[in-house]
Amino acid sequence: MIINILLRGRSLSEFNTLGPADIIFLANDTDVEIQEVKGLKEYLLDKEINLVFNMVNKADKGYQAIGFFETFNVTKLVRPYIKGDRLPGTSGQSINLPDEFLGAHHKQFMYRGDKYTYEYPGTGIAGIAYAMLDYNPEVVNIVGLDFYDNLYYGESNYLVEDNAGRDYWTDLGELKTENPEVRAKRLDIPELDDWQYKIQNTLCDLVEYKPNIQVNLKTKCKVFIDRMRTISNLNIEEVE
Repeated sequence: MIINILLRGRSLSEFNTLGPADIIFLANDTDVEIQEVKGLKEYLLDKEINLVFNMVNKADKGYQAIGFFETFNVTKLVRPYIKGDRLPGTSGQSINLPDEFLGAHHKQFMYRGDKYTYEYPGTGIAGIAYAMLDYNPEVVNIVGLDFYDNLYYGESNYLVEDNAGRDYWTDLGELKTENPEVRAKRLDIPELDDWQYKIQNTLCDLVEYKPNIQVNLKTKCKVFIDRMRTISNLNIEEVE
């Protein structure tokens, strides 16, 4: 089995370089990307899709507006919470699929959270974890996971800019610049903050735990923790 995971970072633009897949994973509100990224809608039309989606009230309105669940073959709705932390049917969303929660086997890869006892550092990472731990495929291909590194160069984290709340730092005023010379250099900010470290570290934990799964990551990120470069079954391709 091959799983392609399409997240919303700027490297999502590489989706059309991925090979065939048995299942496509999407995370949270990718409805804007489906409408605006050239070729993405057509790419998804004949694919089986698993959607990893939070349970924020009415968060599905973007998907409903484009007829996502009627147009595409969405077979599973994965909730990024441990079973029991949220109750089925309490999202306030109108999605005609059962809520699939994370099993207890995910706990060892999660952090102690503020809102829930166990949390992944982001819905995208929860999707990667579900793909690897619950499907155990031979290959996982990932695009759109840039670890928020674009922000250090004055660029939005997301390929398609939407409302401010979608950015990890909602106020990018002091980071954005139109000067090409400045954009080519990393801004004077600490190398990796705690959230970025957690994302990379969790990915490493998962890949090391599943040495039988080849994980291929295409990313615009330029700075990695040491572990990212030493795992034999993790191939990283830095894209421009």
